[in-house]
Amino acid sequence: MNAVIVALNIAFLVLIFYRTWSVEKTSLRKIFWLALILKLMSGISLGLLYTYYYSVGDTFLYFQDGTRLASLARTDIASYLKFLSMGDNSSPIWADLVYQQPRAMFLSKVTSLFCLLTADNYWLISLYFSGTTFISAWFLVKKINDLYERVKVGAILGFLFFPSVLFWSAGLIKESVAMAALFFLSLIFLKIWRRERISGITWLVTLIALWVVWSLKYYYLAIFLPVAFTALAMKYILTKFTIKNLPAKVMLWCLIFTIPLLLMSILHPNFYYERFMEVVVSNYYEFQEISDPEDVIHYEGLRATPLSMLQHSPWALFSGLFRPFVTEVHSSLQWCLAIENLILLALAAGAVTQIKKAMVSPHRLLLFSIVMYSILLCVFLALSTPNFGTLSRYRVGFLPYFAFVLMIENPLISRLMSLKIFRDLVR
Repeated sequence: MNAVIVALNIAFLVLIFYRTWSVEKTSLRKIFWLALILKLMSGISLGLLYTYYYSVGDTFLYFQDGTRLASLARTDIASYLKFLSMGDNSSPIWADLVYQQPRAMFLSKVTSLFCLLTADNYWLISLYFSGTTFISAWFLVKKINDLYERVKVGAILGFLFFPSVLFWSAGLIKESVAMAALFFLSLIFLKIWRRERISGITWLVTLIALWVVWSLKYYYLAIFLPVAFTALAMKYILTKFTIKNLPAKVMLWCLIFTIPLLLMSILHPNFYYERFMEVVVSNYYEFQEISDPEDVIHYEGLRATPLSMLQHSPWALFSGLFRPFVTEVHSSLQWCLAIENLILLALAAGAVTQIKKAMVSPHRLLLFSIVMYSILLCVFLALSTPNFGTLSRYRVGFLPYFAFVLMIENPLISRLMSLKIFRDLVR
């Protein structure tokens, strides 16, 4: 029976992937299967990593809770549905769950639905999660290619092939589901930006995506939405009024940005003004206590005050983007991260040479907004989550966007694309 369920699920996934590929008529069609296979393999590799390298892994704990909830569904569907909608510690199954924190429990609930679909098969669920993230990223890249073909290479490499993005947004983890929803929201933003018609069903899916990201990674959304709102507001204002002075535009952007940011700050207790800095600093010192000294970013004298946070933000930004260096690694996994950071640093150096072009680009408002999203989320994560290993996973929330911007007309990428094997692949 299990073999039949496995075969049916794989057949269903293959059908979805084939239909997505078959309707693609652009040059993106040539990279579809390669990108998909790498994504699915990343999800499987994540499970193997936590099986053979780490002693414990939240991916299997989510699965364990998911199977327990699925077992409840098979014996008492009414209790299961009630727990999905408003389960709390009054439910009998509450004590049997490993994760009782809301965000983790949300993923366990999602996992339980796939446990029912796959007969509690971890590896099939991994394929579903990885495949969903891939499809979402694929349609985002497709939209970017349709609107701005000159940046196609950066979109492909940033969203589909960048190593950390490929790995940490795959498999049965929160980041996989959250990034699938965030990529979809990015696609919707571009549709709104271009004033395209959006169907009622798409708006419904958008609301679901907002709910998913907020439930799993609320801090991604707490920065994404204010940045998106500010970009759209700035676009409208600049069509009505002529503002040629660049500093004035930046100041106006920052002023508008504070409005939705303040609104977001009242939606979650951790973002209340009186708590936000205390939460960040307390998280930092908690990580300091449980991590090896060489595995964390150090902020000497970090305190829960605006001045202290601002003073340490530049180091947090640099470290969050480019550390650990190759001179700081002491494990095989850190070598992979350090090499990627070295590539990022080289791309950043190449991107600096293109700043003048970016300043006069007709898409400079979009580019600025993406950079601001990446900077703000990076600083927040690096301050509150200074452990290099954990940060390498969490930064997937901004890394594909940052890598994408760095690779737009980057001379290093241009040289790479001059090689026949890469040129033929993307044309």
